[in-house]
Amino acid sequence: MFVIVRLRLVAAFVLLCVCPSQVYAQGLPSGVTPAMLAELKSLSPAQQLQLAKQYGVEIPVAPESTPPTLGEPGAPLTSGNEGLLTREKDVSGEQTDDGEVVIQEIERFGQSLFNAEVSTFAQTDNAPIPMAYRLGVGDELVVHLFGKENQQLNLQLGRFGDVNFPKLGSIPLAGLTFEDARDLIKTRVSQQMIGVESVVSMGRLRAISVFMTGDVAVPGSYSVSALTTVSQALFQAGGVTPVGSLRDIRVLRDGKPIRSFDVYDLLLEGSSRDDIRLQSGDVVFIPPLAGLITVSGEVRRPMEYELVGSETFADIVKMVGGFSENAFPKKAFLSRLSESEGVRKAITLDLTKSDELGGAVEFGDSLVVSKVGGLLGNSVTLRGAVTRPGVYGLEEGMRLSDLIGVARRDLDIDADLSSGLLVRQKNELLDVEVLNFSLAPLLENPQSADNLLLQEFDEIIIFPLETSASIKSKMSRQELLVPLIEKLKRQARQNEPVRTVSISGAVRSPGEYPLTLEASVKTLIQAAGGLIDSALLENVELRRLAKRGVGEVQASYTNLNLTEQGLGSDITLRSRDHVTVREIPDWSPIETIQIDGQVMFPGEYRIRKGEKISEIINRAGGFTENASLEGAVLTREAIAELETRRVNQFASDIKTTFAAKLLTEENPGISIEEISGITESLSNFEAVGRLLIDLPAAISGDSNADLVVVDGDKLMIPREQNTISVVGEVKKQGTHTFQDGLTIDDYLEQSAGLTRRADRDGVYIVKSNGSVEIIERNLWTFSANHSILDPGDTVVVPIDTQYKDSLENWRELTQIVYQSMVSLAAVASL
Repeated sequence: MFVIVRLRLVAAFVLLCVCPSQVYAQGLPSGVTPAMLAELKSLSPAQQLQLAKQYGVEIPVAPESTPPTLGEPGAPLTSGNEGLLTREKDVSGEQTDDGEVVIQEIERFGQSLFNAEVSTFAQTDNAPIPMAYRLGVGDELVVHLFGKENQQLNLQLGRFGDVNFPKLGSIPLAGLTFEDARDLIKTRVSQQMIGVESVVSMGRLRAISVFMTGDVAVPGSYSVSALTTVSQALFQAGGVTPVGSLRDIRVLRDGKPIRSFDVYDLLLEGSSRDDIRLQSGDVVFIPPLAGLITVSGEVRRPMEYELVGSETFADIVKMVGGFSENAFPKKAFLSRLSESEGVRKAITLDLTKSDELGGAVEFGDSLVVSKVGGLLGNSVTLRGAVTRPGVYGLEEGMRLSDLIGVARRDLDIDADLSSGLLVRQKNELLDVEVLNFSLAPLLENPQSADNLLLQEFDEIIIFPLETSASIKSKMSRQELLVPLIEKLKRQARQNEPVRTVSISGAVRSPGEYPLTLEASVKTLIQAAGGLIDSALLENVELRRLAKRGVGEVQASYTNLNLTEQGLGSDITLRSRDHVTVREIPDWSPIETIQIDGQVMFPGEYRIRKGEKISEIINRAGGFTENASLEGAVLTREAIAELETRRVNQFASDIKTTFAAKLLTEENPGISIEEISGITESLSNFEAVGRLLIDLPAAISGDSNADLVVVDGDKLMIPREQNTISVVGEVKKQGTHTFQDGLTIDDYLEQSAGLTRRADRDGVYIVKSNGSVEIIERNLWTFSANHSILDPGDTVVVPIDTQYKDSLENWRELTQIVYQSMVSLAAVASL
């Protein structure tokens, strides 16, 4: 027995591997239960291969599928199954607010209902049996006898439609309902078996054979339960193909159609009136679908829906489950094929009107229900330096104070209380006009005229103070105005000039501003954050443009005295006016000079216009006993910038000259590595910007020597020095003690003499005050005597170069460098 079952199992395995569709359509081999088949299917592919190899079964290998590939960007998409009558997934386009069509995948409504594994037999032994069920050959009745006899009888209807009841004989039951058969058996038992009663129930139901054909997923003959309905048979056959109809499923009996089943009745209304029970020999036929409509956008079920030809748009709305919360059905978009023109045409539908809802739907229609716009009705918007920016609902009689009533509660700490803007739509073209208001009087008195009455879609802009530190993390005044200025420029038309004005000069936030109703110079200054302290109110300029003839615009300029005109509150502005608020000349209350070194009170001092060095020295308490007036160093930023530019230009000239000598095959006398080192050193040079001064003469009253100081100057008074420094092309640079009677040659000898690249004829002296003295040399020694050298002087030995034609340029460069070195040395000695 075990061997027979084993062989049957192998046979089932062979069929499952080779012809799975035949297993599903024709039923299992005798003795092979669905449980055995399920156990086979649960095996892994490796286990199935091992079992097949064990019993000599060759499993056919399915051809490998080639994964789909995408073409170049912009190329049309192609299907991998061209020519097949299948539709994997459809796509539909949804139109966005800016007109762009977004492609999205759409599946057919009801298609996924039957997405289940195919089964040839549904176990219904435990299912409740309706009383109207008619018995047939193969059905089994279970009769329980009790009383004088106690036993259970399993009675199966034979081929002649009867059961063989012990002691009662043959009882014909075929064609009777279960209720009638039960009553008949109970009557016969009670009459013919005295003292015995019976209870009758259904046992195993008979299997019937139905044929699934047409556009069904797995067509063929199926052995199913006698209680199977049309929908259950579709489940067992895997449902319909993508082109099969869900709304015209036909049942044929004895070659004649007896019922048509619409799955949509079951899905949309819960009606199963046409989902009849099948009988043996019935044919379930799935015809191709007639047509589809694609519905996308703001509906509850955006999908494809099958049509039978009599639907209206009201039916479609019902199919999709109605509109979503964001739908705008008054402007639905319908795409319909025009057969005469061979193209699709666009139609706008109002799906809130009964006449358009009653319109007929055509095969191939595509319906897109758009969404509502982003504009919120009955609202106002608050932006800028407020605690809670955003959209607020408008109430009747609502004013600005209802949004901004308490400064510490509703405003940021950096809010500008002098000026705010209210932007209002003024016509059906969505043009806007701008009103100006002040927050200060509004907060003090709600009855103020600045407490404007609000209207629908008003936008309130509160400016931040530009000087506030917190503005770094918020939008600036000009950033808040960008969309408003652009809107005003776009709405400008013929005979309606752009309503913008501008302001520059001594205001906190110069720039372009909207031309508000009844705008004046005063309101523009307030909108720009107010005046800065250097503003010159006696001479403010107003520029105005006006047309003069065809294609000609003329500008006129008017000087205003705002001190007499209350900041120009009586001067009305026009389109494109520009106000220039001039500054007081040379106004800078924070100009300073730094004094360090040998003065009584060193530090930073504020200076006034035209103040001189001697005055600064007096304010600093005069000099100390150790001060070296001859070595005073005055540095100025402008001079440092000039020296830096000259050094950089000189480095560029060196490169150019060296390159020219290489091209002309001249001998430059120096290598490219040395040139690179020189130019790199020059590029890293930081100029000090020393301005030569004669401080002793300035203190003694020489007006020519008593220079005027400027903002950023630094005056350094060093200690008295008793040294002589030797720098440049000597073998040992350094500083030597000043000795009266020693000459330049003596100090050069103390520095171990000159190097091979020293320019003997170019030696010069940088005096302690920064001035330069050129020394002429006779054949052996310097012609100047030792009296030229003073304490604090520096002897400079420049480099001798042959590729530079003019030695004066080298001297100029080295003077800048060594003057800076002397200045730094003086500072270091403080």
